[in-house]
Amino acid sequence: MAAMSKLAAGVAHEINNPCGVLLMKLKFLLSIAEEERLSSRAIATLDVAIQQTERIETIVESLVHFSRPLQGMPGPVDVNEAIRAAITQLQLPATVTVRQNLADPLPVVVADPAQIQQVFTHIMDNAVDAMPDGGHLTILSRREVDADQVVIEIDDTGSGIPVDFVDRVFDPFFTTKAVGSGTGLGLTISYGIIQRAGGRVEVESERGKGTRVRVIVPASASR
Repeated sequence: MAAMSKLAAGVAHEINNPCGVLLMKLKFLLSIAEEERLSSRAIATLDVAIQQTERIETIVESLVHFSRPLQGMPGPVDVNEAIRAAITQLQLPATVTVRQNLADPLPVVVADPAQIQQVFTHIMDNAVDAMPDGGHLTILSRREVDADQVVIEIDDTGSGIPVDFVDRVFDPFFTTKAVGSGTGLGLTISYGIIQRAGGRVEVESERGKGTRVRVIVPASASR
């Protein structure tokens, strides 16, 4: 992991500046093409080039987060509130329904609120992507009193993950998505965020039957 972080930092540094210049020049060319009323084919080609360059910037940003993870500002987090906020950010197709089963009251956890919401958003986005033909996204929260933990389970009824790949989902740059559909860093970064909060992330999946991601974080003694 240390070697991968060092490599990621180096790659991000080398790519970031030329990528920014390239994007600026492409947008300049697009503005000229539109002013000169060039062919729609030329404008469409420039649009694609800009979109793909912006995608490179997104990947570089992920590399930066991976190589230098933000420590954040830990504080009390209402897990249910973070879950609801993450749901509002989802781009849900009409064929996907969301079911919530959130325990109330639930003890707070100590973490950076924005980063915890980022974790839930990423996991839910992955779940929605795994259901291109529709399905059910179920989010559950509960307290495990004996272990004094807060547990969040996010289930989908999507395509699932091949059994040989389940143990690799937290590996940097590993993804089961099609080429161009993900960086393979989202779950790695999410795992790091939960680890810094003293918790862990578990994944259960069966090909063709869906995936369950379980986030377990220590409950705070303040509530």
